[in-house]
Amino acid sequence: MSSVRLDSTTQDKLRQMAARKGISVSEVHRQALEQYFERESDLPQKSRYSDIIGIFDSGEANLSTRHKEVFREILNRKYEATQSND
Repeated sequence: MSSVRLDSTTQDKLRQMAARKGISVSEVHRQALEQYFERESDLPQKSRYSDIIGIFDSGEANLSTRHKEVFREILNRKYEATQSND
């Protein structure tokens, strides 16, 4: 069992829809949720990082194939900087 809080305008629209279709308010909820689930399951899963992936340009080519090498270089530079500060 679930409950949903709606503003008065949405509640009025819900009741009108149910009356127009000759079904209960609960049935309108069920139908709407089924449509929502079907629509969402057909969409590719979006990562929570989708809005930032690919928006930066490193200026370097072949990072997708050299990512381990580049990461190693970054860590080496960071490690060398830490060592020179000691």
